[in-house]
Amino acid sequence: MPGNASPEYPWYTVVAGTEIEQGDILLGCPRLIIQAEAITDPGRAKVEVEAVDAIILTQSCDLAIRADGRCEADDVMLCPVTQKKDLATHKVFQHGERWDEVRKGRQAYFHVLNACQLPNLLLDFMLIDFHHVYALNTEIVRQFATNQGPRPRLAPPYREHLSQAFARLFMRVGLPTDIPAFGRKK
Repeated sequence: MPGNASPEYPWYTVVAGTEIEQGDILLGCPRLIIQAEAITDPGRAKVEVEAVDAIILTQSCDLAIRADGRCEADDVMLCPVTQKKDLATHKVFQHGERWDEVRKGRQAYFHVLNACQLPNLLLDFMLIDFHHVYALNTEIVRQFATNQGPRPRLAPPYREHLSQAFARLFMRVGLPTDIPAFGRKK
């Protein structure tokens, strides 16, 4: 089995139905592409829909259905995932060294997920590229997930690790003047 997960900490579970949570992987999920004309002439703008494999980034608590039948999030934040086998000829990610850099958390805009070996849900190692975060209406995502049937869901603590990687990207702070390195003389 790929990766280093012990039986007590499986990377994925199988889910189905209308309940969606952070870490759900949606295969062939719609992503809207709005043409540049939308800026100057919104009435003539064309919207294309492409299908991507995506993972839900929105916190599960914001997606839970409340007693009134609604949830906190009007939209779901998603991010495309690409399987390692599909990057075999990519100029950067064809090399194992780059995957290791991402795995170690040294590439802020990327995150790696283990391969999924669930029955009928076999997926290679996956690369999440936070450059391409997008949102869809919650009800559209809920309906899409229901129609997809069984899908993999990232399990704890790997789901929280993904959330932490995404948070680290946004909490970076560049200082105008840094503290000089210790042990060096000018």
